[in-house]
Amino acid sequence: MTIWPPAKETLSPHHIVALRDLVADYCGVYLDDTRLATLEAAARRRAELLRQPVPIYMADLRARRDPLELQQLAELLLNHETQFFRNRPHMDALRTEVLPALHQRLPPGLPLRIWSAGCSTGEEPYSIAIAALEALGDPPPRPIEIWATDLSESALARARAGTYRGRTLANLSVQQQMRFFERNGDGLAIGPAARRLVRFEQFNLLDPFPSQARGLHIIFCQNVTIYFQIRTCRALMERFYHALEEGGTLFLGFSETLWNIFDRFRWREVAGTYVYVKKSERHEAPRVRPIRGRAESPRPAVRRSGTKPAATGAEIVAQGRALLAAGNIQSALALFAEAPLADRHAPQILALAARAHADRGDLDLAAAEAHRALELNPLTTEAHMLIGLIYARQGQHTAAIEQLERARYLDGDSPVIAFHLAESYRQAGRFESALREYRSALKHLAALPPDHVIDGVASGWLTETCRRYEALLNGESRRG
Repeated sequence: MTIWPPAKETLSPHHIVALRDLVADYCGVYLDDTRLATLEAAARRRAELLRQPVPIYMADLRARRDPLELQQLAELLLNHETQFFRNRPHMDALRTEVLPALHQRLPPGLPLRIWSAGCSTGEEPYSIAIAALEALGDPPPRPIEIWATDLSESALARARAGTYRGRTLANLSVQQQMRFFERNGDGLAIGPAARRLVRFEQFNLLDPFPSQARGLHIIFCQNVTIYFQIRTCRALMERFYHALEEGGTLFLGFSETLWNIFDRFRWREVAGTYVYVKKSERHEAPRVRPIRGRAESPRPAVRRSGTKPAATGAEIVAQGRALLAAGNIQSALALFAEAPLADRHAPQILALAARAHADRGDLDLAAAEAHRALELNPLTTEAHMLIGLIYARQGQHTAAIEQLERARYLDGDSPVIAFHLAESYRQAGRFESALREYRSALKHLAALPPDHVIDGVASGWLTETCRRYEALLNGESRRG
């Protein structure tokens, strides 16, 4: 008698990493080491549905590289959580400046063409449609074509249905809900005015671009490339560049910097936020690629009359750290969203944004941002510490120690790093190393008042915790 499913087979790290690379080759999404358990769970689920032992499923997938099965596997790994007007500064810039200027520049009757690349369940392209109708009127004075694509067929099915409820509607004003939506049970359905501007299509961003992706005026691709490796992101940006008309605008997520990744787009301030623009090549000076590890700083934004000068990267890092230490996560994220990640401070700002997202529970985005910070600068202390803490939360203490030791090497005076490293050593059973780090943390905490806050933790609490474990480990060592 055959019993199904069979006993759970042990999978080697080599097999999981090989599958990770296969998924990245298929759709660009690179699952860092903090998400390999998610990948293994998805592979086991697909194998069970196909009634195959998971090693055979994985071997067959690696041998055949069946795009249909890779698509099914990817569906289990993609995060579709989003909201209407998720990046409010970008949508405000689109409505108040980008679209009106584009309408004035284009010949009468020429369609205004926009691509929402990685549109998920439709909130982004419908938000673009609403912004366009608010900016240009209903009916609009020229055709507006919004091409919305995503890898996931299940996400696109929800987008085409166009009915939403709950938290995804939180950023819509009452007026927008009344004007652009219709009541549908306990939710809201997108109305015909915005719906008719959007066309949905399944598309893998790593595939060759179709004719639809030519002569575009605007591309939105937000919170997509942060999950790509830099080489994949660079190749995609090259194709986006050629897909856009001269003067076209690229909207990326605020943590998706092109600093030291792709230098053909020009960074520009618009309505208090930052976008990338394809400048006219006829008037561009010859490009000189920066020496590896260095890049030109962006030109300072033109200051409008009566506005404050833009904060420098160093000021944003300092302000962000202070906000996070005080527990003001939303304010910190708002600060980072207004920062141009276009100079040497970009990795630090990314790492701090990652910490804010981790504090909100979005560990996938936090890990992706922290890894991108390290790709841009391997000496970003905050990124090493955050990744170490994510590993520790997952119970991967050896991996946590590796990252926290790197952070400790970069900042030997931080009591918080020493404390977290001590905790990981203790969880891994390395008691002598843990005792050393607890004592190191106590040494640096000695000069601080108990109510002093470090990375959101009072130094008095840290001191008491370190002393408690120091006493416990001293007792263990005497008994040993």
